[in-house]
Amino acid sequence: MPMRQAPALLLLAALGAAPVVAQNATPSELRTEYLAHMKYVEDKVVGLAEAFPADKYAWRPGPGVRSVSEVLMHIASEHYIYLPESIGATRPADLKMGDGDAAYANLEKVTDKAEIIRHLKASFAYQRSVLEKSDAAFKTGKVMSFGKEVTANHVFIDMIADQHEHLGQLIAYARVNGIVPPWSKGM
Repeated sequence: MPMRQAPALLLLAALGAAPVVAQNATPSELRTEYLAHMKYVEDKVVGLAEAFPADKYAWRPGPGVRSVSEVLMHIASEHYIYLPESIGATRPADLKMGDGDAAYANLEKVTDKAEIIRHLKASFAYQRSVLEKSDAAFKTGKVMSFGKEVTANHVFIDMIADQHEHLGQLIAYARVNGIVPPWSKGM
């Protein structure tokens, strides 16, 4: 196995990835594995969003660090914009948050708990729908991601790692605020 693939395989093994991530996995197999990981992340992120009281959505661990609501909306923006655009798809037509990078900043300004939970659920669903229709984008195993040709594996691993980082961030935010993640109650 080439050395450049070792970190990716170690990451996926640590995340509990099935053997499908072998060097000869098809983009379709990688997509299936990725969507399974995203369902795991979605359930936990939405669970935490629901567990946080609305009055804690503005909490941040320090100046210049994203608040709870900003982290949640940053996650939504990655599913609405980053992943779709990284494989040549577009952001949702009804996402009225501005063009270009302004959309990211505008999404992070949403602070209403119900609206944030709606965006989270809608963004995960949007990403799923984009990927389920992306056979042509992954046919060669390579995609253009922000002007650079990369493998489908690269896009999926980059996004999985990033989403788990934000999930960990939210778990820390919850624990500091005395909120027990829903999946660990009674343990």
